[in-house]
Amino acid sequence: MKKIVKWNGLRILRDWKTRILLALFLVFFGSFSLLYRQQNVTFPAIEMSEEYEDERQIYRLIPQSHFDSELGREVQNALGSNSVALGVNRYILSQRSGNEIKGMASLPDYIENGRTIVENNLFLYSAEEFESYDLLVDTYLPPLEEVLEQERFYDQLEASGLDIEWNPYSASQMTKGELEILSGLTLFLFIAILAADHFTKDQEDHWSATQGWPIPWKTQWRLRSGFLAGLFWLTTLIGIGISYIISLGMESKGSFNYPTALFQKGAVYYVPLWQYLLICLTMTIALSYVLFLTTTGLSWIFRNFYLSILLVVSIFLLPQMWNILPAFSSWQPSLYLNILGVLDGSVAASTGLSGVVWWKGFILYGVIILALEWMFSKVFSYIPTATSGLQRREQI
Repeated sequence: MKKIVKWNGLRILRDWKTRILLALFLVFFGSFSLLYRQQNVTFPAIEMSEEYEDERQIYRLIPQSHFDSELGREVQNALGSNSVALGVNRYILSQRSGNEIKGMASLPDYIENGRTIVENNLFLYSAEEFESYDLLVDTYLPPLEEVLEQERFYDQLEASGLDIEWNPYSASQMTKGELEILSGLTLFLFIAILAADHFTKDQEDHWSATQGWPIPWKTQWRLRSGFLAGLFWLTTLIGIGISYIISLGMESKGSFNYPTALFQKGAVYYVPLWQYLLICLTMTIALSYVLFLTTTGLSWIFRNFYLSILLVVSIFLLPQMWNILPAFSSWQPSLYLNILGVLDGSVAASTGLSGVVWWKGFILYGVIILALEWMFSKVFSYIPTATSGLQRREQI
């Protein structure tokens, strides 16, 4: 078995196409921080300024007479309190340093202002007797669930003891963005290009020789999928490390303890960034192994490089059908092909299934691997080998 493993490994490493693709992957992931900086990302201070302007507009929309009652005055005080809190937080973000205004420690800090806004918004949601209540809900207030998420964010930010992250280009945030991009269509495309012809070459160019090996096809399938997955992830992780080092020299460091949204228990909660990255990376590695098994298997069945790529990339689109058809269970394997959607809760929101959570993905990936093992064992059992009386293919 050791000789078989060594032979398959050397065969993959000596393949010029594999080496070129791995080099290109290394360049792509290693230079990601440079590519990411070319995007137009809105800084939190600018977003806060836009919220501040929206806050001021609401006064022009609500008739002054609606503020004359006792409830109206309370609503007016809540809106005014929000304006002050947003203005202070906007200034704090513009300083790009800390949660307080330097030299003015007596003023509420960023977290206190944020909690004030949350409390005011919850009050405004409860003020159903206010004459312009519908206007508040439709044009001013964020969704109630989003308000509750903000409350959980401020709690986690205070517990972490960190300052608000003002820089979306920080090294830690770039690492998060890189993993999220990798977990999507990029993963399917890169794996399809890398693995779609590894059995096709044997079928087309070396049929008589390779069909005569006294090695079960299932063993070769596993070995090649495993080797390709190992090389892919070794290259990818080295590239991510290089990108992180580059971003450290260009931007702020950020923190891997920063609160990051993660959908679980039917709602969005905030966990340290390192925990989010670990879950995202582990899910992506597990899904990648499923894709490598599928791609190498298809390369034998169809013997067509481009068709195998098309089929594997098309798998990424499977979750989209649940935007048209009603999803019936949170245990549907296709839902977990969209890793980012599972982690941020968008899959649960679009399907109405609050049970779509990340830990179920690991179980379903295992089930899919067992199903692939069974399916391809049946396929490979019909392939002749030297131990089953192989007959040479006739030349036409």
